Amino acid sequence: MPAIKANPVSAPHFVIAGAGIGGLTMALSLARRGIAATVVEKRTGFGELGAGLQITSNSGRVLDALDLTLPLKRVSVASQGLMIRRWRDGSGVLEMPSSPERMPTPFRMLKRNDLHTVLLDAARAMPNIRLMVGRGVQEASEDENGLTVTLTSQNGQGETLRALGLIGADGLWSRVRDLTGDASPPVFTGYEAWRAVVPARAADKPRVTLHLGPGRHAVHYPVAGGKEINLVVVRQAKEAREGWSRDGDASVVTEHLSGASPALRELTGAAQGWQVWSLFDRKPAAMARGRIALMGDAAHPILPFLAQGASLAIEDAAVLARLLAERLGSDGAAGVPAAMTAYAAARAARVARVQAESRGNGRNYHMGWPLSIARDFALKRLGPEGLRSRYGWLYDWRDI
Repeated sequence: MPAIKANPVSAPHFVIAGAGIGGLTMALSLARRGIAATVVEKRTGFGELGAGLQITSNSGRVLDALDLTLPLKRVSVASQGLMIRRWRDGSGVLEMPSSPERMPTPFRMLKRNDLHTVLLDAARAMPNIRLMVGRGVQEASEDENGLTVTLTSQNGQGETLRALGLIGADGLWSRVRDLTGDASPPVFTGYEAWRAVVPARAADKPRVTLHLGPGRHAVHYPVAGGKEINLVVVRQAKEAREGWSRDGDASVVTEHLSGASPALRELTGAAQGWQVWSLFDRKPAAMARGRIALMGDAAHPILPFLAQGASLAIEDAAVLARLLAERLGSDGAAGVPAAMTAYAAARAARVARVQAESRGNGRNYHMGWPLSIARDFALKRLGPEGLRSRYGWLYDWRDI
């Protein structure tokens, strides 16, 4: 086995496993509070897979506080509302215009890799953020003064970092979660998401559109500053595959959409390539153990039926950075375990509720007849204001 070399860092710092949206937001949130961070990414380069995502007002306020408003404005589209349609004929169930008076922070729609680039550029500009690629966390050992993290590279070379703590932002198949003793595996949901990007059309409104059908749904919205449309089709599947994506056969989508409305078939027919993700669920982790904390999908993977996966990771970063700064200021390095315990307690109820709401949305989206009739009636009766009020607890969140 190759020798493991020590790799000291000049300032006390936290090691963050994973350089995705959550990991980079975590590093920026710490760095802006004067706390150094080392971000390790097991891939040999920085990048983010996926097509599009929504950054709702709850997480958007965090990004604005990190001075990212202007770069985000260049690559995103501010949503003007939500439109819910029936799968088969495209008829409207509910139209909810945006409400800037109630939510001055916009709902941003953008490509996942555009958000990642904004975060990466900001991280590279911070002198107290160190980025390391081609290394993955293998082990971590804790003592009263800190934590030693063992990294391994793809060629098997090992090295160690001495740190104040370790933060796992390494996704659904998290190695850091394993180190906390939580071996509960992800569970396949029986669904897969087909994603593509198509050119925008002049007639398209800048909003999120949902098409609800039995055992399936589709969602689309503009991204790339309005130049493209992100398109997602969720369907039932018999088999699951680990990892983020694989190439999809367009004929499968064409057959799946044979009973959809003409407008939806026309939009999906413009896609040149599809990427497929198997959807997994996993119970929430404890989120902290000693000097190790988990965030984002490593702690609480969220099914994509509430568009909160990235947003909850961004929220996690804000809360954890604030608590760490407070404890470091009052107790020094000895305060790190208490800060991480407080973080887990602060986040547990909210992330569990978001997970449950997302699962519930999945069931509601995919109802067949006659339950879908009752669902559509309930949505119409609820109306735009009722729907806004129903999710006020989610979108009005602030880290106080």
